[in-house]
Amino acid sequence: MALEYLFSIFALSNTIYMSKLLNISEATSIAIHSLALIGYKKTQLNANEIARITAFSKNHLSKVLQTLVKQGYLKSVRGPRGGFTLSIKPEDISLLEVFEVFEGKIMSDYCFGHHVNCPFEDCIFGDIVDDVTIQFKKAFGERSIADVKMKKE
Repeated sequence: MALEYLFSIFALSNTIYMSKLLNISEATSIAIHSLALIGYKKTQLNANEIARITAFSKNHLSKVLQTLVKQGYLKSVRGPRGGFTLSIKPEDISLLEVFEVFEGKIMSDYCFGHHVNCPFEDCIFGDIVDDVTIQFKKAFGERSIADVKMKKE
């Protein structure tokens, strides 16, 4: 009975005690959303329009967009009639490559203990870390910006 009570309290307050298995930074989220939006609209969009549609902070959005320009994903036109367009076809931009621009290259054989000479014969976490990494890379690698669907207007 006590266990059921604790579980019900935990279930009611899960936002306090639960964590995410996968943590994608706001910058990565902004980048993927912005690229998908610009690719879907097929027109030049400025930072104000993107911020209004996505509800992201214009300041953070602007920094992310400039990174995407520097990395060759976007073209930028300055001025009152300026904005951003894709410089690569949306079907040629994988979510994985955008993820890695902002989060860094995904490592294989990652050790949570960070020990050069691990005292254990086998990884304590088994193959789960490698399996999740492989699945993530496959899913994000196979999905392109063109695959992201917008709500009907």
